[in-house]
Formats: sequence, structure tokens, C-alpha cells
Amino acid sequence: MMYARHCLRITWQAMLLLSLANCTAVPGTNISGNTFALPLDLKSSKPAAEAVVIRITPAVIDGLIPAPLMHAKLWREHEKSIYDYRIGAGDVLSIVVWDHPELTAPFGSFNNVQEQGNVVREDGSIFYPFVGKVMVAGRTARSIQEELSVKLAEFIESPQLDVRVVNYRSQRYFVTGLVSRPGTFPVTDVPVRVVEAIGMAGGLLPAADLFDVTLSRGDESFNIPLFDTLYNGDLSGNALLQNGDVLHIAPNELRRVFVMGEVTRPVTLPMTNRSMTLTQALGEAGGIAETRADGRGVYVVRDSDYDGIIDVYQLDVSEAWALALGDKFILQPRDIVYVSAAPITRWNRWVSNVLPSLQGLYNLDRINTQ
Repeated sequence: MMYARHCLRITWQAMLLLSLANCTAVPGTNISGNTFALPLDLKSSKPAAEAVVIRITPAVIDGLIPAPLMHAKLWREHEKSIYDYRIGAGDVLSIVVWDHPELTAPFGSFNNVQEQGNVVREDGSIFYPFVGKVMVAGRTARSIQEELSVKLAEFIESPQLDVRVVNYRSQRYFVTGLVSRPGTFPVTDVPVRVVEAIGMAGGLLPAADLFDVTLSRGDESFNIPLFDTLYNGDLSGNALLQNGDVLHIAPNELRRVFVMGEVTRPVTLPMTNRSMTLTQALGEAGGIAETRADGRGVYVVRDSDYDGIIDVYQLDVSEAWALALGDKFILQPRDIVYVSAAPITRWNRWVSNVLPSLQGLYNLDRINTQ
């Protein structure tokens, strides 16, 4: 029995000494050091990644360029071409020959415009009295008017014609994603660009991501810089929509910032269509918990453009003026803002985990001594 009590005392004393010697080995996450390697890759026996701590300074901020989310090459249009609608199969044409109602409404004057019009056949042609078969697909209304005028001149003196499309049924574009009324829309003689198309679809929903707008055309996809178009007046990204185009506005799911550690309220913040700074993110989280946080250890963890490298930006806010510097540090999507715990906080947490075990050993020792 004496031997058991002796062993318990030694164990209790050893744990106490261990706690004093390892006061930094505390539960939870912490960031320290200037350069460190993450766990090994078992296949290559090399570090899976290397993280470099970079102190945030005005020079570092000036060297950072916020990168918008892009899935495809950027659409840029440098010259605005003249738009002419090209007729296609299924369109309905109205052909009016002045002073010749028998040509204008060959099926009766009581039919509406669509019913008395000429429907473009699948082979791209129409039939017109005195002229016969006319190929119209891929042509403008003006070119058809000029051809009919020449051919009808053989039968009518100085014919005056008007050719126009009264029903657009051959071409469509699609608007999908975060708009009020996604759907299919006709391509008409009125040019429709990205901004107009979004308006016709009811406008953007609040959760829409202006940095993730994609135009799919054939086998290619383009990223539409909608933010620059709406807020910076750059119209080179306002693409003219064509038949078969799919305009997709993605939800704002990937553009998020995570605020963790010793803050009042750890949160996940969606990045709006305006930039977010480090100080703003801390403010949204209720600020740092001053009684628990280490003001020298405010970090932004960011995956870099190089494989195996993680950038860790450090801001020392032990002096409040440094928050002004943080207000110039622009966060990027998927950034992790982490506020380290103060040494005393980490020590207290370690002790709170160890004390129950030590108290149990002490109580057991008291029982054995009685």
C-alpha cells in the first residue's frame, strides 16, 4: 500500500512538472514561427506544403493584387460592330408591296400579320408571288428587300417594298442562375447585351456573384467582368448575345472568408460585390477578444499561386493604429482570418484540462492514505 501511494505521488508530481515544462503545448490551434512545414506526404516523404509567415506592411499591401474568381478566359470587346439581325428558319416575314394588296396579303386581308406573313422554311427559303423561291436564311431584311425589288420590277413598275420580321422564332439565348426569371429569350433585331439580358430576366438576386458570370458560346466559355461593367463603367465586357449563348450567374458560395480563433464571434462571411478588408472582417466578427487574444498574432492564411506554398500574412494589432493598416489589406475568396490566443489564455486552457486529472490523482492518494 505504501508503495502504491508513493507511485501515485511520483505520478502527480511528474505531471505537474510536465505541465510547467510544456506550458506552450496547449489544446487548440496556434500559429507561430516564420517558416514551417506541414505534415509529410507519405508517398514522397516530403512536406505536403510549406507555409511562410509574411508581416503585413504598406509595401506588402501595395504588392498584392486581388484576384477575382475566374473559370474561363476573360471576355473583352475592343470594338463595337454594327448589329444586323440575320433571318433564320422559323421566322415570320411581313412583305408589303405598296398599291398591290394582292401581293401584300395573298391569303386575305382579314388575317393578322403573323398569319399572312411568310414563314421561313427549314431549308431557309420562302415563296413569293411572281418571284418564286427566295433563299432568305442568314440574310438581313434589307438585302431581301433589295432582291425582291429587282425581281418584281420585271412585273411591276417601280415597286416599293417593306420587308420586316414580325415573329422571331429561329434564335434563342438563355439566362440561368441567380436572376429573378431565368429562362429562354428570343434574339431579335434589337441588340441585347449582357446587362440588358440580365434586366430582361428580372435582375440579379441578392446572392448573385458579380465576379462569377460565365458566357458559354459553342465550345468556349468566357468570364464576363460584370462588376467592372456595372461599377467601373468598363463596357468592354458587356458582350453582345448571339443565338445559342448561355449566360450563367453563379451563386455567391465560393466567395467567402472564414474568421476564426480569439474573436468575439467566429463567423463565415460572404464576400459581397464590394471588396472586404481585414479590419472589416474582424469587425463583422465582433472584434478580437481582448482578454483572450494575442494582439501580435492576427493572421490571414491564403493558398498561394504556387503548389505546396501557403502564404500566412501577420498583422500586429497590439497597437490600435495598426487596424488602419488592416483596413487597406484586401481579403480574397477563401481566406482564413485567424486570431491567436495570448500565452496566458493558452496556459489557462491547458491547466483547465489537466487539473481534473491531477485532482483525481490527489483524491485517490488521500483515500489510500486513510
